[in-house]
Amino acid sequence: MLWLLAAAGYLAAEAFAAMALPGYAYGGDFISTLGDPAVSSWAPLMNAAFAFQGVCFAVAAALVADKLPNPRVRRSLLVCAIGNGVGNVLIAVVHSGQGNPWHVIGAVLAIVGGNAAALAGSAMPACTAYRVASVGLGALGLLCLLAVAFGVGPVGLWERGSVYPIFAWQILTAVVLLGRQTGSASSIS
Repeated sequence: MLWLLAAAGYLAAEAFAAMALPGYAYGGDFISTLGDPAVSSWAPLMNAAFAFQGVCFAVAAALVADKLPNPRVRRSLLVCAIGNGVGNVLIAVVHSGQGNPWHVIGAVLAIVGGNAAALAGSAMPACTAYRVASVGLGALGLLCLLAVAFGVGPVGLWERGSVYPIFAWQILTAVVLLGRQTGSASSIS
């Protein structure tokens, strides 16, 4: 449930902040621009969303990992999710546009950690469709991050291509886990 709340809160905050910033374009602008207090009056909301996503992502992964039978999968998921959490909190605290390398370090931790968590999550005992989707989402996110790193434009599109698969995976995983709780056939077994 934490993964669903975090994704919904983040995506809503991003939408409101983007609508309130004249000239902001999802395809052309970095997400972090919305969290820069020098640029956006909605920066406090966006930074709260970054931090909320990071904390919820890590806590939810810890709750899920605690129930996984394979210690290697449990450890991998936890390490990746904690990287995502720390990265998102860094993004919230150290804003873009300040020339501080910790913002970029936070972004890399959040994006790599989140997509790697999807890849690690693919090893959870689950149906084949879930495993394939987890690998596909994690790989897509990492490939899009490479496009950002190499300066392929439009940067906003590629950056969202590296971030949104994390949300898709956490929503998918939450739905699968909730289905398991209610006895759905599409659940992790």
